[in-house]
Amino acid sequence: MGDSHEEMLRHYEPGGLLPRIVAGLQALGKDLDSVTYEDLAPADEFHSAGRSATRALVELAKIPPGSRVLDVGSGLGGPARYLAATLGCDVTGIDLSPEFCGVANALSRMTRLSDRTRFQAGDALELPFTASSFDVVWTIQMQMNIRDKRRLYFGIARVLRPGGLFVCQEICAGNGEPIELPVPWASRPNQSHLADAESLRGLIRGAGLLERTWRDITADIMAARKAQQAKAHASGASGSSAPPPLGMHLVLGEQAAVKTSNSGRNTDAGRTVFIQSVFDKPD
Repeated sequence: MGDSHEEMLRHYEPGGLLPRIVAGLQALGKDLDSVTYEDLAPADEFHSAGRSATRALVELAKIPPGSRVLDVGSGLGGPARYLAATLGCDVTGIDLSPEFCGVANALSRMTRLSDRTRFQAGDALELPFTASSFDVVWTIQMQMNIRDKRRLYFGIARVLRPGGLFVCQEICAGNGEPIELPVPWASRPNQSHLADAESLRGLIRGAGLLERTWRDITADIMAARKAQQAKAHASGASGSSAPPPLGMHLVLGEQAAVKTSNSGRNTDAGRTVFIQSVFDKPD
């Protein structure tokens, strides 16, 4: 594993993540023997707009029930479990972080979804799967850390079967101004490799995938963030200033507040934009 991988692991792996999630569930009064995938959503859907964005992406793509799905950059496995629970998909997740994969597998066992979801540590640029292995390849906010995006999308196209779907939600560069750091995906400039939306679009097309849908969801992401801020403000006004037992702060660590604040300011200032897209692999 190269130095850049080690650096990204230091950024993403807070250590002790599973015990903190378990403690959060217990603080909410959850019975650990009957935890559901829905209970975990505040912590395991740690992309922008969380579960609502996952649901919107599923509806946009019209993923067929029972599909074989590869989730590249699978994190703690929240979207994978959602696909398994709601559509009966069989989902394999791959993520650079061994800790994330270990926690994801533990949470799938906890929610009785380990028969339909599995997670393994690996490099998104060296997908260890045979050609045409999956009906759907899915990514949510993962390419921002990858410099060689051309290689990423050619690898995704390789493991996708003819007629299959590539589905993604991603963060792109906006007006060209440098982003404020740290953010959830990067602590230093050399960890962030944002492409503008049209460049990213061209890279995916260049891998031989045919565009079905491409939409800018920046306004939706901003609205979801403002709604979350209003909810947090209301909670504070009622006398609770502590973060909730389950949330993105468990994953983002000590700098969670500044990372999320900077991310919001970057979007408000036009430095970042969000897209959702669906592509087909030709038969």
